[in-house]
Amino acid sequence: MRITVIYDSFFEELSDELMGRIRDAAPGCEVTGADQKTICVDDLIDSDIVFGRIPPHMLKDLKNLKWMHLGSAGANGMTDISLYANDSVILTKSSGTFGIPISEHIVGMMIALSRGFTYYYDKQQSDEWCNTSPDFHDIYGSTVLIIGLGDIGTQVYKHLNGFGCKFIGFRRDISKPHEYIKDIRSISKLHESLPEADYIVICAPGTVETAGMFGRDEFEIMKKRAIIINVGRGMIIDSNALTDALNLKMIAGAGLDVTDPEPLPPGHPLWKARNIIITPHVSAATQLTTERRVSIFIDLLKKYLSGQEMYNIVDFEAGY
Repeated sequence: MRITVIYDSFFEELSDELMGRIRDAAPGCEVTGADQKTICVDDLIDSDIVFGRIPPHMLKDLKNLKWMHLGSAGANGMTDISLYANDSVILTKSSGTFGIPISEHIVGMMIALSRGFTYYYDKQQSDEWCNTSPDFHDIYGSTVLIIGLGDIGTQVYKHLNGFGCKFIGFRRDISKPHEYIKDIRSISKLHESLPEADYIVICAPGTVETAGMFGRDEFEIMKKRAIIINVGRGMIIDSNALTDALNLKMIAGAGLDVTDPEPLPPGHPLWKARNIIITPHVSAATQLTTERRVSIFIDLLKKYLSGQEMYNIVDFEAGY
């Protein structure tokens, strides 16, 4: 059995120590690495298992592929079963890897936007001791809407719980209870819930159901002090509508780690929008992220090789 690890700009090449851990978990298997920039079908034709993202146009030629494990929490672009050579392929993702670093990123954005850090940073660049201040807002006692209650959404709750916030959670299956958040609502209740929110945190995947979830209509009914944070997918927010909402002071601020389009091109109006922080899809990046990815893959690999039930399996119909 052959296992290939594909690395790219987001999923760095594994160290000898981490590759060794994979080999130890799969005795008798051949384990190799490959760069996504230079990879071709011949490099993967004999691979049974791939850890990483195979370029979609190659999938139809990989008849030997039995399982692909993505190094990401999302599966965008990989959930059309017709792309694959056989419809029995297993697709898993690295959910459980990113909750801690991304939730820290989210809280950092919330604090920076609520306390005017970007405003004062600009003053600092011109050596200006500025006694005026933007509108400050407390996170303490605020109402936080969390859209998507997987690992990331749950970690957002844990990181913010000490602030004494009220939490409203949104998920696809509201019949499924959450360990911590008791107020769980369906997306059909979003409009009536938005006027309650001081902060909206989007952790949902990009799907047909979530595309364009936030546009002008949604921004018009949000509080003027509301701050929206998106670490899900850029397609969930209408970028032009968000730009207008910020510049017209319909809402107080926005923090984006994902954008539409992505990368955000030079000259796009979002760059100059009022009270916005944009980071280039790096919220998951820490020194421990790669190690966490590998640990989840190894755990799944052991289950796969021993015939045990796996987890983090992507539902091709649902798209995540």
